[in-house]
Amino acid sequence: MSTINELKWASMTGAVNEMKAPNQFIKRLLFGNEQPVSTETIEISVIEKDREIAPFVRKNGEALMVPGVGKTFQNVDAPNIRIKRPFTPSELMFGRQPGTVIFPAQQEQVSAIQAHINRDLRAMNDMIANTEEYMCSQAIQGSLSYEVADEEVFQITYPKPSAHTVTLSTFWDDATPSNVKLNTDFHTAKKLISDEVGLQTTDVVLGEEAATAFRNLVGGGHVKTLDIRNVNSGAVSFVEQFMDDGAMYLGSFDGIRVWEYSRTVSVGGVQTPLIRSKYAEFLAVSPAAENVMYYGAIPDFDALEGRAWVGRRFSKSWMEKDPSAQMALVHARPLPVPRRPGSMVSIKVVSG
Repeated sequence: MSTINELKWASMTGAVNEMKAPNQFIKRLLFGNEQPVSTETIEISVIEKDREIAPFVRKNGEALMVPGVGKTFQNVDAPNIRIKRPFTPSELMFGRQPGTVIFPAQQEQVSAIQAHINRDLRAMNDMIANTEEYMCSQAIQGSLSYEVADEEVFQITYPKPSAHTVTLSTFWDDATPSNVKLNTDFHTAKKLISDEVGLQTTDVVLGEEAATAFRNLVGGGHVKTLDIRNVNSGAVSFVEQFMDDGAMYLGSFDGIRVWEYSRTVSVGGVQTPLIRSKYAEFLAVSPAAENVMYYGAIPDFDALEGRAWVGRRFSKSWMEKDPSAQMALVHARPLPVPRRPGSMVSIKVVSG
């Protein structure tokens, strides 16, 4: 004879919330400027002119023709994210939720139902936030690619100078640490950004292997402190903790804030690092870098009637009569655009 579990005494603990918070470090660091637009097509335009001198001519000579300002245009349709989730009455109304009693009062039941709906809606919003972070992490590499449901692949390429993707000749995990010139590598990134866009390099975000190599160099005493004319290479800390965003601030080195960001997201079932593990991404975090998160218009008649087709998110719900179900939908069209991609430098700092 078996015992019915519901008839045995038991102690109930509070439900443990293990829903992972969305990744948002890169978006908050670089793409805090959000601009919803009223069209689905966004033009990325760049005006270019090199630092060239005006030519000389003989006295009383004819003026020489000079080239004008270069310009490029790229029209991009904002990527389309549209997800929905059904709430069926039997599951929603009668399925016991974690942390609730077996024999609830009606008000307890209503509260549990509302909490369940809010939890699932938040999960949908978090999925979109993770997608935005994934897009931002690709944008700093110079291109963004994604695959839609029918397996068609789209790619957006930003005009990041080819010289801003560097592979070191002496990696940070070199067998002879004294060969590594960390100050030189940081200086290389500074110079590339300064020459291209005239901005200061403020931050570097390290992938997991790059962060490990950096800590080994600094912690092992293999990096000499530069202290000439009151210019100091900076202090690196080993007591910091990971923030809620998953980033860890390691300290300041050579006047640049150093971060470790080893978070991953699931892309098609594959855990994918947001920052390439062997890379250091040097960035000019400044309004002058003009990094913008655009949000394309929402092509939905319900959004149009409510005048809500311009915005970061559009959501709606509706009732299916038979079988009975409540559908919830969220729609977003994010497009991160580094308007001055020369403000970013990617350096492969670990071998392999």
